[in-house]
Amino acid sequence: MDVITPAPSAPAAPYTYAGSLERDQSITSKLTGITYPFHVYLPPGYAGSTTRYPVLYATDGQWIFSSFSRMLDQRRKDVILVSIEQGPGDRRAIDYTLVGGSTYMRFLKEELVPLIEARYRTSDTRSFVGTSYGGLLGAQLLAKEPVAAPYFKNYLLFDGAFWALTGAIVAEEDARFATSKSLAVHLVLTSANAPGNVQDVDRYEARYRGRGYTGLTIDRKSFNIAHNDVADPSFDWAADLL
Repeated sequence: MDVITPAPSAPAAPYTYAGSLERDQSITSKLTGITYPFHVYLPPGYAGSTTRYPVLYATDGQWIFSSFSRMLDQRRKDVILVSIEQGPGDRRAIDYTLVGGSTYMRFLKEELVPLIEARYRTSDTRSFVGTSYGGLLGAQLLAKEPVAAPYFKNYLLFDGAFWALTGAIVAEEDARFATSKSLAVHLVLTSANAPGNVQDVDRYEARYRGRGYTGLTIDRKSFNIAHNDVADPSFDWAADLL
């Protein structure tokens, strides 16, 4: 099951940010040939400080930026949120899946992240956030994590479309474990069960727990809601774990 456009909700009450928003930026990838809009949330005090901040990179910015940024702002979290949209059409069905995932992962690491780290005061703590197909993309990234030090310290994967993982990706996970049993990553998993991908998330969780990695922390929560509604409550819960 994959996310489609969420059902319209009641208009949100006006909200004044303590932090700041930089909306409607874009990056054109030389790797995918696609121009992706993205939005940035900067925490309170960013402009007047010299602090370097951890960064959350979140997929599906066309749907989640407003709610995720508000939740961070209400908590006064000292993090930067970079929320990238899927691009034209249903591009997520290419970039977040095994069809185009390898190229899109290069885009993230070779183009988007270097741009953000050159433009903003960032620390070396990066987190990845993805829902459904975005969670599937996160699973691909995690399977390829370097042995020496993780590229992303935290993975927040919400009702991931793990049913689409192939034997080849699982083999990559196994090879990663065979190379090193150390994985200093915080993996946050949620699932939706009314309906959702709960059984696929169960299997994914069990596989990572079963390997016995050192340094790996896993948090898991299931929500009695439909798949298309899982992103906001998942992030609301996960934000307090970071």
